[in-house]
Amino acid sequence: MRITQWGELGVHCTVAIAQHQRMDKAPVGAQEIANEFHIALDYTQQILQRLRKGGVIESVRGPQGGYRLAKPEAEISLADILTASEGEIFGLVCDHSQPLPERCHPELACGMRETWLALRNHITDFLAARSLSDLVTIQYQSDAPVQIKRRTADAPASEA
Repeated sequence: MRITQWGELGVHCTVAIAQHQRMDKAPVGAQEIANEFHIALDYTQQILQRLRKGGVIESVRGPQGGYRLAKPEAEISLADILTASEGEIFGLVCDHSQPLPERCHPELACGMRETWLALRNHITDFLAARSLSDLVTIQYQSDAPVQIKRRTADAPASEA
């Protein structure tokens, strides 16, 4: 399993939207999120589109439009966010391709398949047990804000 930049930024965007809602602000726009995390607007829009299609957030039209959560924070899990952002969270190679067709196929006995399925179940259960509410609360308790911006060679670590 590997969390890609899609998943990482999907989590950050969702947390940012939840934080705006906690402060009773209007829906947050894609440009505001892009500026907050120092990422390109078109990339932010792609992430938000994935989250919307995945049922994590919804869009609001109009002059005060933007994005808001589709459900209460406590009903959105980390698994929901990552699935919406990434697609499949933990894919097994033998489910999609067979590196060794004569030995590796979902219908064939495989000594490793049960191990990989058990690992996938543990990961899925772990992610499903963490709600967006938990993530936002952790952010509020932390002294360090979420930062996506990359450090430049001349900027000290404390400024990044």
